[in-house]
Amino acid sequence: MNSATSKNTSQERYHQIRMVLIYVLIANFAVALGKFVVGILSHSIGMVADSFHSLMDGSSNIIGLIGISLASRPRDDSHAYGHSKFETFASMGIVVLLLITAVQIGESVYGRLTTNNPVSPDAGVLAFSMMGVTIAINICVSIYERRQGRKLNSVFLVADSKHTLSDVYVSFSVIASLIAVRLGHPEIDALVGGFIALVIGYAAFRIMKEASVVLLDRAVLDPAKVEEICLGGGEKEILGCHKIRTRGSESGYWIDLHLLVEPQLTTRRSHELASHVERRLKTEYGEQADVIIHIEPGR
Repeated sequence: MNSATSKNTSQERYHQIRMVLIYVLIANFAVALGKFVVGILSHSIGMVADSFHSLMDGSSNIIGLIGISLASRPRDDSHAYGHSKFETFASMGIVVLLLITAVQIGESVYGRLTTNNPVSPDAGVLAFSMMGVTIAINICVSIYERRQGRKLNSVFLVADSKHTLSDVYVSFSVIASLIAVRLGHPEIDALVGGFIALVIGYAAFRIMKEASVVLLDRAVLDPAKVEEICLGGGEKEILGCHKIRTRGSESGYWIDLHLLVEPQLTTRRSHELASHVERRLKTEYGEQADVIIHIEPGR
């Protein structure tokens, strides 16, 4: 695959990711608006907190769109390795929004629990219906986003699908709180709001942990597997490989290694062997893989 074809494939991938984010953004804002309106009408702090959680999902999609736009830029003199890390860096923006949301919900919960005459939530049919609809929408959105993320090898989409799925668990807890209210325990609504704040905080931690793998260039491929691929072509002139280093993510790996060859080989033949090894690695890890091979004479 030549560089022009590779560039077109990369641009098409980023275009598809952008379209997925736009669809998910529309769904998240619709869900957030519905839960917020019904939460205000029913005086349910749990539902209002859940609506802010959904709103942060939409905000994260906007951050993702910005990150994908930056990541799709081609390599230049200032960014010789490309701009792909902007996609991962954008996920850190989600972390900030989630933490802010968790703190705001925590403040609301504290205010409700310390008020002498708290407003009792109205756990009516409207509230239950809204939560049922939003759960169904969030499940569909999460499945769609996860499948597209895996198909397009997008770290951001896969991370955001997990974030969206957390909405489902949170929504079930809101339903549980509404049931508790109907049974005469309105204080449960505030406690569920606190639980949601903890769930949001944990989601922020998970996303930050996953993003750090890419941003801190942690090794992402098994060196033994890479070595097996390098030596798997049957070329007797290849004596071994070492100093294997990898980084990146499924959207694009960087692999560099030292290839040991017969010392009497010509430069042309050594280059041919390196090209064969590079082709095998790209076949295994994708055309987006950036492979650098240093030739060394074997002992």
